Amino acid sequence: MSSTVEVEAGEASRGGKRSWRKPILATAAIGLAGAALSWHFASRRGEVRPAPTQDESRASVEPVAVRVVRLSEGGIQRTSSQIGTVQPYQEADLYAKVSGYLAKLHVDYGDSVKAGQLLAEIDDPEIVEEANRAAADLEQAEAAVVQAEAFVESAAADRAAFATAVEQARAEVDRYASMRTYHEKKFARYRDLVAKQAIPQQIADEEEEGYESARASELGSRKGVLNAEAQLAAAAARVKKSQADVVEARANVDVARSKLAKARVLVAYTKITAPFDGVVTRRNVFPGAFIRSAEEGGVTPLLAIARIDEVRVVTQVPDRDVAWTDVGDAAEVTLDALAGQVFKGTVSRFAQSEDPTTRTMHTEIDLPNPEGKIRPGMYGVASILLDRESKGSTLPASVLVGESKGGKADVYVVKDGVARKTRVEIGADDGLRVQILSGMSPEDQAILNTGAVGDGTPVRVAPAAGPTRQADSQAAAGGGPHHG
Repeated sequence: MSSTVEVEAGEASRGGKRSWRKPILATAAIGLAGAALSWHFASRRGEVRPAPTQDESRASVEPVAVRVVRLSEGGIQRTSSQIGTVQPYQEADLYAKVSGYLAKLHVDYGDSVKAGQLLAEIDDPEIVEEANRAAADLEQAEAAVVQAEAFVESAAADRAAFATAVEQARAEVDRYASMRTYHEKKFARYRDLVAKQAIPQQIADEEEEGYESARASELGSRKGVLNAEAQLAAAAARVKKSQADVVEARANVDVARSKLAKARVLVAYTKITAPFDGVVTRRNVFPGAFIRSAEEGGVTPLLAIARIDEVRVVTQVPDRDVAWTDVGDAAEVTLDALAGQVFKGTVSRFAQSEDPTTRTMHTEIDLPNPEGKIRPGMYGVASILLDRESKGSTLPASVLVGESKGGKADVYVVKDGVARKTRVEIGADDGLRVQILSGMSPEDQAILNTGAVGDGTPVRVAPAAGPTRQADSQAAAGGGPHHG
């Protein structure tokens, strides 16, 4: 007590600044004393308890209810299921080849058309007039050919006539040469007789006159031959010229015919026809509008035609499935707009090359569409069967924890009432189920709702509503990521 009085006196001597501590100190002292007495009596009765163990701490935690699944016998088929988009089997934008006013439009949106059917007509009188002029030029060129061929015949006839004249002139030369020889010999005999004074000089002079006349006739006939030969050569030259004129005239016919064909093609371009059977999917103009040809800068098509009695479903196969994809692989397509219907087809073609940006390969599946209920632009899921069913056991893909690497993955397995992360070896994976090659036994229970547990979490197995493989697949589709 004296100590307490001294403390209080000391506090008072410091001006009472710590007088508020007195009740607290007293209370603390009483509490410590009570605790000491309680421990003393308890130890005497053997009631002192050690700290709780790790198992007792776990037992105090409420177990997590988990859904489990066991291994299912039977393998899976390797499939690739990706988004697919419907495209027409054929599609064409129809542009104008010539400029002019749209005179007639015979079709509109949604109309069915046949190959070669007239769809629209463009009015261009200049093109029609050019075609008429080309036709007239062709007729004129063909007439020139007939005239040139007639000139050839005329020149050939002249040549034949002059050839005959040459022969006649040569015959005349021979006749006059013979006469000249006769008179020459006769005149020589008469000169001998005159020299012998057997006949008078007058008779020799008369014979000399006959000889000179015969020689002059011979010279004249030879000149006639030369003249006839010259005329024959001229006639032959005229034949060659007329033949060349025929060749030129025929060439002009070919030129005129080519111009006419071009003009008629341009006239044909004023009529827009369907390139194949299909339907009109676009109409961008109305009658009366001025149409500019594509060559002159027209960038908007008049019409668009699509063939939809057969369609292409275009999908992108990811890199992991590219090596397994082949033409002829069976495929099934489901479309959001036609729920509940499955369309069967086969892989018809693919790009043989991956897009380096997306690491996917353009792939097409042809589907018959005789009723036309599959419309271009629809989308859904295209599932391609890449390989036949494998052997072994499978689990829903949703049981896998994290990402699989090197053919290894983790699953949570129920052991002794807790979740234990277990490493397994996996094989084929179709996105819904995954093949388990090793690491689990048929009795092991794999946890489906993996997001609710961790390694060592106390668990209790929830009652199964219907543990079928189909239910497991639906659970997998609802939760598990695709592990490649």
